[in-house]
Parts: sequence; C-alpha cells; structure tokens
Amino acid sequence: MNRVKVMKPIFRPEIESSFVLYPYRIYHLRLYYKRLGMRDKVFDYFAYVDLYRLGAERGDRFIELQEWEVEEKAVMNPLVNEEEARMKAFESAITWGNSRVISWWLPRIEVVREELAYKVFWLYEKDGERLILDSLDGKEYSLDVLTGKGRRTCKGPFCR
Repeated sequence: MNRVKVMKPIFRPEIESSFVLYPYRIYHLRLYYKRLGMRDKVFDYFAYVDLYRLGAERGDRFIELQEWEVEEKAVMNPLVNEEEARMKAFESAITWGNSRVISWWLPRIEVVREELAYKVFWLYEKDGERLILDSLDGKEYSLDVLTGKGRRTCKGPFCR
C-alpha cells in the first residue's frame, strides 16, 4: 500500500466503482515583474502540469488535497520528470503573465508551493457499458471507445 496525495474528488459514481490515479504536479508560483517608470507588478499563478502528456493548465487556486492509502496498481507512473514539469509550469506562467503586463524583462519566479498529486478517474459499469468518470469535471467517457474496442463510427478517407 502506498500513501499518496489526491486532488479532492468533486464527483463520484453512485454505484460501486474502482479508480485509477492520474499524475499531476501542482505549482503555486509568484511572478515579480520590474517595469520602467511604473510600479512593479506581482502575480500569483497556479499551474497544473499533466505528468503523462506534459500539458499545463492554469488554476484559480491551489486545489484541496487529501491523503489516500492505495494499492500500487491503482497509481499511474509519471512519464515526465520533475525538472520538465517545472519548466512547463514556468513557461505557462510567463506566457500568461506577459499577456497581462508590459515589461522589458522576464519575471523573477518564486515557487511558493509544489506538490505531486493525483487526479481520480472512477471506473465502473452501468447498463452493461464500462465507463470512466472524471472526478473533477463530472464527464463520463466510454472505456471501450477510449481504448478503441468499440465500432468505428467515422467512415471515409479522413478517418484513422
């Protein structure tokens, strides 16, 4: 059994289910901009870096985390290392900050808080169909369609 930090689930299926934990690295960054002839600017930025596909999303705050005791097989291993994730968070923060302030210099970035956490994806069966539910946005997806086991619905030369 492993002890891991999990983003507190908002949605949960009403029937019995299992789960998979998907890796993220969460950052609270503070950006300090120096400006000529004007007051300096300071911004707080919250980055959620996907450790499987190396994508970054901006958040409004640092999401609430819970500690769970889970079996190792329920936890997906990250494909992106800590340094790559940090650089992606910085890149995302600089892009966002530069769209809000005019400065001759790149900002000085301070890491206020950094955590490895997992997003919960619930796995369950309803009406004979295997489904996966995103615990943060409540969207349901067919597991057979995601894994390519369903019928092809797209026909024609532009389908894969």
